[in-house]
Amino acid sequence: MSLTYFNSRKSLATLITRTVAWVIGTFTLAILLQSWNLSRDIITQEVQRTSKQTRQLVLNFFDYRLASLQILQDSNAKSDAVEQYFQDVDTKALDYFFLREDNLEPLHSPDFRFITHLRDVIWDDGNALFYGLEDYSLFELRSQVEFQNQWAVVSVSSQLGERHILVRKTPIIASESGEVLGYLYVGLVLNDNIALLSRLMEGTNSDDVMLLHKGQFIASTISSDDHYTLDSISSHIDSGELAFDKVLITETELDMGESSLKLNVYSIQRNPGVLALKQSYLLWIVCSILVIIVLSLALRRWLNRKVTTELASLMQYTAIAGNKDRFTPYDGSSIYEFNHIGRTLSNTFERLSEQEKLFQDLFNFSLSPIIVWKENGKILQINPAGRKALGVEGVDEDTAQNELMVQFVDLMTLHVIKAKMGATLTGIDVPIGHQTYRWSFSAISAHNDRVLILSQGQDITTLLDAERQSNKARRSAEAAAKARSDFLARMSHEIRTPLNGILGISQLLRVQQGDKRFHEQVDVLYNSGEHLLAVINDILDFSKIENGRFKLEMHQFHFKDVLVALEGIFKPLCDSKGITFNLTTNLDQDILVTSDQVRLNQILFNLVSNAIKFTHEGEVSVAFDYRSHSQNKQGVTQGELHIEIRDSGIGIPDTQLSTIFDPFIQSESTLTREYGGSGLGLAIVKHLVSMFGGDIQLHSQVGIGSIFNLFIPMDSQKGDKGAYRVENTLDFDLFERPLRLLLVEDNHTNAFIARAFCEKYGMEVVWAKDGQEALDCIANQAFDLVLMDNQLPSMSGIEATNMIRNTWHKQVPIYACTADNQESTRQQFIDAGADYIVVKPIKEKALNDSLRYFKKHFFDPSPVLKVDQTRPL
Repeated sequence: MSLTYFNSRKSLATLITRTVAWVIGTFTLAILLQSWNLSRDIITQEVQRTSKQTRQLVLNFFDYRLASLQILQDSNAKSDAVEQYFQDVDTKALDYFFLREDNLEPLHSPDFRFITHLRDVIWDDGNALFYGLEDYSLFELRSQVEFQNQWAVVSVSSQLGERHILVRKTPIIASESGEVLGYLYVGLVLNDNIALLSRLMEGTNSDDVMLLHKGQFIASTISSDDHYTLDSISSHIDSGELAFDKVLITETELDMGESSLKLNVYSIQRNPGVLALKQSYLLWIVCSILVIIVLSLALRRWLNRKVTTELASLMQYTAIAGNKDRFTPYDGSSIYEFNHIGRTLSNTFERLSEQEKLFQDLFNFSLSPIIVWKENGKILQINPAGRKALGVEGVDEDTAQNELMVQFVDLMTLHVIKAKMGATLTGIDVPIGHQTYRWSFSAISAHNDRVLILSQGQDITTLLDAERQSNKARRSAEAAAKARSDFLARMSHEIRTPLNGILGISQLLRVQQGDKRFHEQVDVLYNSGEHLLAVINDILDFSKIENGRFKLEMHQFHFKDVLVALEGIFKPLCDSKGITFNLTTNLDQDILVTSDQVRLNQILFNLVSNAIKFTHEGEVSVAFDYRSHSQNKQGVTQGELHIEIRDSGIGIPDTQLSTIFDPFIQSESTLTREYGGSGLGLAIVKHLVSMFGGDIQLHSQVGIGSIFNLFIPMDSQKGDKGAYRVENTLDFDLFERPLRLLLVEDNHTNAFIARAFCEKYGMEVVWAKDGQEALDCIANQAFDLVLMDNQLPSMSGIEATNMIRNTWHKQVPIYACTADNQESTRQQFIDAGADYIVVKPIKEKALNDSLRYFKKHFFDPSPVLKVDQTRPL
């Protein structure tokens, strides 16, 4: 009996050792094969990663190169030198300006530049001729990108044959009027551009690069020293084989915005070590297989001899433990490994018992409902908290059938089935009566391969109520914000429209004959309208600041312009009140500063006008002190402008100093009735100074006066001495013949004023009340100029302008005249084809400037066709 048992145990051990040996050998072989496949995949992925990295480097190179060119181009287009060229046509000054720009940024300079006005090339830097591009080439280049605003790759003819050019245009816009003066073009010649290819090779870690455009290789760095030729690489590209043993070819397609023709860049990288690596790894695999076979045979023999006794003892223990319902402690073994296995099994059974007890305690004493479900969606067990929520306390699960229980089971069944199929469900809201619970479902394994579903709920009724209240409050806040935004937009248009009539009529009455009292009354009317316009502008500016849509526009200007404006505006006001106005500065007369001139003036005008308003005797002084910090190689000084505005006015109480910069706040409520004002001026000043990155400080004593100290960061540079703008006087005799003007305006008052202003210049005015009537007039008559309102019945002015330009292709000059002073509206008019923007209320000076521009750029002395009928006003 014992011999038979021993022999059977020995045969089992032999089988196990043989099986282990074969399993280990097979498993090891599978690992080696998997390692081979994995290594092959790693090499392939590395090649793909290298190709992707190279492609990204190419894209980054061109993005950086084109972004640098674009930044330089846009900066040049906004420079004073380029804008000044359209006034004095000083070619040498413009040549010197771009030569200086190229010297400052030699790596970011384009190959050539030229400027167009209307359809003519009016200036070029002379570099285009170096690449064989003559005037007809530039004209052809301009024609191909006339309707594109992004980078484009085009082909043009030249003395040296067909040239492939990477080109971009940008508009040159007058800083004050917003008109489009012309376009600045920059270009890179792609044909055999050695400098570009060299930097591209260096930036992408490539051995060679090639450029393909319109199916033709236009540039390549492949030389006779390479072991491949342009034809061999081209054949690989045509066949689609971009990665082979010794060479990796990476194709990068550059999308040039609106261009329909793409630019392809091919990067060539040598990889001679890849093939050797594959062969070496294959040899290592073969050797490893032979070693594994030898080791497997030796391991089989050793296991067969050593494991028999130990395995017999372990089998005896497992046989005894398998015949009992409960586990028995392991008696121990003289062999460490089997003793450890037996002790581990004993401890495992003990921990399982403890965990089962712990789970049962958590299940029973949990404050949240916990339900265990069967596979068929029936309830197996409910904890006490769940029984209490369902109202089945003291009732067995199989007999719990109240109405609340039935409804709950119906709602939960679908989720239980999903969880049984393997889905992990969380955040499922299922109510129990009037309470809402958020449930989580998870599948757990039981005996005999059964699957049970455990669901746990959390009462979120209070949370949902709070969430509904929060959503209601958020919707109310959004509605209030939208209502305020809509109100401000309507207020801007609705108030500016009648205000145009007030200011327009007052300007017309100013020039009429009358006694002194009549002129004083007209001045009161005009000044009241100007005051109302300033209040509206303050409210709109503050709304923009609150919404984060207020931006500074930095440019270079003569600081003397600021001083001249301050003295010209406020000294007469001080003289009329009998107070002294002092203006001092330590800045040179010819200094150029870089800042937002409009917003700097707005800060100064607000503070100085407040000082004059609240000062009845004494003086108002403004002192400028520029403090330099450092200077760069270009001669630009970084520094800070200190502005002190001092008055001897009524002063501000100490209790009001902390809130004086808050919106709609004045130091005393009686001041609003006595002095007026919206209470937004100082709030806007505070925000503007913060946007400049500066600081504002206030010191004040009641009855003595106030001192405002501003510290604004500002760059400065020496400029031409005495170069500052001189205001033009009004001239009503601008044209040699009467102009025929189409006035598109739906408001009778605005039309009356616009016609009265225009008739001062001897114009024949035709009035159209809406966009469709304007289109009919243009279709049947000829006009010198169109004055287009925006908000019209049935069709907006922007839509009418777009139809005139793009549908009928009419080239008549169009001036947009709108009460909406938003930058987005101005840009929409320019994009639609408008040539100039006039903002309501119409000022005679602004209208005169616009007509001067018309005479310079659009006026034709020859007469146009007479009009048959006009609409009376």
